Amino acid sequence: MKRKLFIVAVMLVFSATWLLNAQQGMRARGHERGRQLRGMLASDNFIPVRMLLKGKEKIGLSAEQEKQLTAMNEAHAQWLIKFRADMEIQALKLRKCLAADKMNLKDAEGLIRAQADMHAEMQIVRLRFQQEVKALLSTEQLAKVNEMKKEFGAHFREGMRERREMRRERMH
Repeated sequence: MKRKLFIVAVMLVFSATWLLNAQQGMRARGHERGRQLRGMLASDNFIPVRMLLKGKEKIGLSAEQEKQLTAMNEAHAQWLIKFRADMEIQALKLRKCLAADKMNLKDAEGLIRAQADMHAEMQIVRLRFQQEVKALLSTEQLAKVNEMKKEFGAHFREGMRERREMRRERMH
């Protein structure tokens, strides 16, 4: 019985560690962040609002669309700040639970499930936000946005190539 409890506790610690690390997905460093950005930009469902606002003339945004996008982006950013703070608090609670001399397995499981639910909620809210942004744009504007994303991707790849070459030159 003690051996089974020990195995479950070890698995719980590994799961918690994985979850805490997975939670920091958007804070990835270096090449990981680049991979994530390229993956998101490749999706027609991801439209960075900052890119829309920066290229508003090229896309042909109306003043009303610009106003709506700015307001939506600000509201989403505020929600995200508060939600991430709540996620950090949840992570602190889990770390405290796992560090306790007598860890309560039921409490730890509940905290891990709560974190997983929060992570899912954040992804759902992001998806809904992106759909709302997309709904504000006309078919022609969406086509222009996709062109901008392709141009950005090509520019991004070229910059990566240049940085790689510079690193190689420094090494030799």
